[in-house]
Amino acid sequence: MIWYAIRTVPGFQVPVRERWKEPTASALAGVTRGAGYRIATSINPETTVIEAELARAGFTHYMPAEFMAVRNRHNKGVYELRRFALLKGWTFVSEVEDGQWLRLCGVPGVHSVVADASGRALPIGSIDIHRLRMYEQNSRAEARAKVAALTKSDENSARNSRKAIAKAARRKLFPGREAKLIWGDKVGRDATVAAWRDH
Repeated sequence: MIWYAIRTVPGFQVPVRERWKEPTASALAGVTRGAGYRIATSINPETTVIEAELARAGFTHYMPAEFMAVRNRHNKGVYELRRFALLKGWTFVSEVEDGQWLRLCGVPGVHSVVADASGRALPIGSIDIHRLRMYEQNSRAEARAKVAALTKSDENSARNSRKAIAKAARRKLFPGREAKLIWGDKVGRDATVAAWRDH
């Protein structure tokens, strides 16, 4: 299989944002107010914009990617596998017939096709593409292991902080010490610490 390199327009190697119509609650209740739907959006992290455009145009494509462990901004201590372009600004296509080059250049996100001085597209060897795929596979495995390790280390640190809090409480609230209850059905009553029960 012969591959050809294409230059991509900046901003087309980011995850694609998918959009679809969702009926509103008023439309579901039978009351039509407005259009009766809203546009819902979601980011598909497995596909970039250039990949979606090339697939829509019917071209066989490959964009080398690398994977990284990234912390979730909304959930502290949760790490995710994220996909980034390995070769910024480059994507590869194959099985392009002679009459399809102009159509390929017209695909949104395609800047140009890498060609020699005579204007013929330069072929890329299958071995080079295979090496990129192997690097991508190793990158995915390493990032998955890192996600598991980071998640485990966050769980360990949370467990250790809970132990430190319990240890400090035991030091402060030793058996025989007077204390005031601040939760439960006996709130506000004075009590004496009898003993600590380990779970």
